[in-house]
Amino acid sequence: MVSAVIGFIANIVGLGGGILLVPFFIFYMHLSPVESSGLSLFTIIVSSVGGTIKHLQEKTVNKKLFAVLAGFMPPGVIIGSVASNYVNVRGFKILFAFIVTIIGFLSLYFTNKQTKKTEIIVTGALRNYKGSSNELLLPHPKITAAMSLIAGFFSGFAGIGIGMISGTFLTSVERIPPRIAFATILSAMILTSSIGAIIHFSYIKISRDILLYCIFLGSGAITGSQLGAITSRILNTRTLRLYQGWIITIFGLLMVLMSII
Repeated sequence: MVSAVIGFIANIVGLGGGILLVPFFIFYMHLSPVESSGLSLFTIIVSSVGGTIKHLQEKTVNKKLFAVLAGFMPPGVIIGSVASNYVNVRGFKILFAFIVTIIGFLSLYFTNKQTKKTEIIVTGALRNYKGSSNELLLPHPKITAAMSLIAGFFSGFAGIGIGMISGTFLTSVERIPPRIAFATILSAMILTSSIGAIIHFSYIKISRDILLYCIFLGSGAITGSQLGAITSRILNTRTLRLYQGWIITIFGLLMVLMSII
């Protein structure tokens, strides 16, 4: 049930679900940070595959943007995944909480900063756009590459999807239409999360419980991802971005409180 809800939310706002799964594993299931991050990334892989199939059919995945994300995120994921193994449980909780909260506030700030006029122009352009998503230009590829490297690091370190950083940057700064940005990020998460999951699982013993978690998480994520991909077509541009910001911020603040307590 938890993985289905997470897969649903992840495919609406391109988060990947890690901000929900990691706290659940650490605070409720009492798993270690490495186990929590590994299972989270595994679930992200499954939900990303399910959602990506839908988005590919709808032609909302931008190939040029995907190439940048897939090219620069893996090194960051590798570094972050290895670094997470040298942080204790309490330190991991605090760092995770602050990372999520800061990204959430930034997401809301940039979303609300845009004027109504700008929002109408961006949204209107997408609604009237009849070509392929691959014809849309990437304004600043070098900056996007740098942000992809940073997003990859935090994904590997905290076991979260790349959507929190990349999604905020692409939609708020680069002004990429949210549906295209989130769809492309979701497809890139298949690669980045796979790399991170492999590294994390290499540090732990694969027990029967871990395998059972993977089975239940995977089945729930598939269902949720399909529903999320369908729902994302109904919501408007501003709603998608506000959902992203509020979800990130609320869970970040909850994590801060739980870490302190």
